Amino acid sequence: MAMNPFEERGIPLERQIRTWSQVALPPYRKQDVDAFTRCRIMLMNGIENEASVFSHAFARVSDDPELKAGLAALRRVEHQQQTTINWLNPADQSVLETTIAFEQVAIELTAYLARTEPDPYVKQAFDFGLLEDFDHLYRYSQLLDLIHGKDPNEVLQGRTDVLPARPTQDHHNDPFLRLLNHYEKTRARPRSKVNVLTLMAGEQQTLNFYKTVGNAYGSPEARQLYAEISAVEEEHVTQYESLMDPTETWLERWTLHEFTECANYYTCMETEVDPRIRKIWEIFLSCELEHLRIAGDALQRLQGKDPQEVCGRELPTPATFESNREYVTRVIQEQSDLRLVAGGKWARVAELPDDWPSLVYQRAVNADGSPSESVVRLRMEAAGVDLVRAADPGREEAAGEHRVTSLDPEPAANTAPVEYTELTPVEREAAPGDHDDARLVNPVEDPTWPRRLPRKGKGR
Repeated sequence: MAMNPFEERGIPLERQIRTWSQVALPPYRKQDVDAFTRCRIMLMNGIENEASVFSHAFARVSDDPELKAGLAALRRVEHQQQTTINWLNPADQSVLETTIAFEQVAIELTAYLARTEPDPYVKQAFDFGLLEDFDHLYRYSQLLDLIHGKDPNEVLQGRTDVLPARPTQDHHNDPFLRLLNHYEKTRARPRSKVNVLTLMAGEQQTLNFYKTVGNAYGSPEARQLYAEISAVEEEHVTQYESLMDPTETWLERWTLHEFTECANYYTCMETEVDPRIRKIWEIFLSCELEHLRIAGDALQRLQGKDPQEVCGRELPTPATFESNREYVTRVIQEQSDLRLVAGGKWARVAELPDDWPSLVYQRAVNADGSPSESVVRLRMEAAGVDLVRAADPGREEAAGEHRVTSLDPEPAANTAPVEYTELTPVEREAAPGDHDDARLVNPVEDPTWPRRLPRKGKGR
């Protein structure tokens, strides 16, 4: 049943401060947690981080003492909320396991938002980004197996396929092409505004995580893969934030941020399967209802605008995590060869002009090869095949062909072939240092390198 947050009463602000033991709650057990519970935790961490970044930026351009005090009071509470959520992640969850989960968040969130997005242009923007995050999951899955010897389904729980989509080496674009056409604030539906802000916040959190943890592994291939994909995530943040109407005032944006937090917490509360975590979502929703009232009052007081003119009267359901396999499969089949062109538009690879600006950038960054191709080659060298996981065996068998046929006109020199039989092993020098995963750089000559055979009946 839809909720009108402007008709609900939240927890008074003076009662929202919690003790340290209430802030730093016990984490989930990674062996037991539901995959989509973990997704909700990661998304809400990103939502809260975006709220904090926005609030600080707003405070820096305001000279209204009452407004600045209100922003500061809400930031203190939301800092506690973000800490609680982030601290639910356990210490024994490796960086790569967390990375796999981040990509599951991106895939399932983007797919759901695209499916429910009323604006066709915004939907197309979501579909385009969806295929890039889907391919990132495939690349990181090779690395998870190579370094930790883990199957990505230990994290994904079989709910998200692991297959190539639009190749990561082709995600690097001229920055101007990532600037899309924005919605008009007076015409866009509240769901579109919330969808865009939610996805932008989620991608921003992924960007910040990859930039922070990319140095956690010793092998050059691992470090370079994080460098490559974090650069794509930066492009994603640029793409999604460009969809927002720049004429939205700071007060309108503040109200929209609080409304978006309410919508996401409400969705998490309604869909959560873990009773302990569900209670957290319920409490934080009650806090955010009061935050929304405070922001709405400021909008009314300073701008004379009813907050429901900005947000509408019903909470949408952006943080819905459910199976999107059929939808994602269709988008992969129909849009893997789409590329960004001038004017906030898309074109097929075969339609790209000879002077397509992104080729210049790709030639520069891929001059000595693409890290996202290196990890596929390494897995093929180690196990005789790349790692793919899909509910449909036919899609697994066709993965290599799809990966190669959807490339841009000038693929990186180290692009992995369709099959291992076409692969020419690359000679590598041992990496300096004694990192546990240093052997990753020289799997062919290292007799201790684990060579996993394809699974019977799967081939991969």
